[in-house]
Amino acid sequence: MKLFFTFLMVLTVNLQSGTVEDAKIILSKVDTAIFSLKDKTSTVEMQMINLKTNSKKIKKAMLYQKGLDKKLFKYTYPKSDNGIASLTLPNAVYLYLPMFKKPKKITNLAEGNKFNKSDFSLEDSDNKTYSERFTPTLIKSDKDTYLLNLIPKESDGSYSRLLATINRHHYYPEKIEYYDQTGKKLKVATYIFKKVDGIWVTTQVSMENVVKKHMTKFIMTDIKINTGLKDEMFTVEKMAE
Repeated sequence: MKLFFTFLMVLTVNLQSGTVEDAKIILSKVDTAIFSLKDKTSTVEMQMINLKTNSKKIKKAMLYQKGLDKKLFKYTYPKSDNGIASLTLPNAVYLYLPMFKKPKKITNLAEGNKFNKSDFSLEDSDNKTYSERFTPTLIKSDKDTYLLNLIPKESDGSYSRLLATINRHHYYPEKIEYYDQTGKKLKVATYIFKKVDGIWVTTQVSMENVVKKHMTKFIMTDIKINTGLKDEMFTVEKMAE
């Protein structure tokens, strides 16, 4: 009998360890899938939708991206936004407004702020890997998806946890639910992917603020990948060009 209970205890520990390890492996594969893209260029339409009134505002931009830690947005529409640019680098984010003629560095204190009046914050666009930022637990899985509970490793952010639905065939996230520090669901992101030159890439991402009943949707078209974008493109000098 003592041997039986000992076996059960060992089995339970092993199952728990296996669950944690499986979750870490899954999250590592998510990072690998996302980082497999060397660079990307696309036209972006940003739709900001009031879900109460169904009214919509539209902005357009060109997106240049190298890896996950270098992103340059250059806005082209509406006319009032033409020339505005934002640059994300590994350790800094810059905003260029033509009227001021000089890029401005956005400090870490502003990470919870909205990105260009959208439902995305700078924290949502953090260029660190998921494995660096979160401790994962596998909640459940089926033939098509994994459901991971992600707890931030640092407690000074906006979220207490994320619930991520991961496609188990290509390991990209299909949906991510964001919970605030009180445990209340705050936002939901959904993703659509397709293959471009044999590589899965995001073609649409939506972020819904379920509290404010507002949504921001990014739609990417004319996508070109792995064209050899140079580091020189991702400089504050290039923002004004």
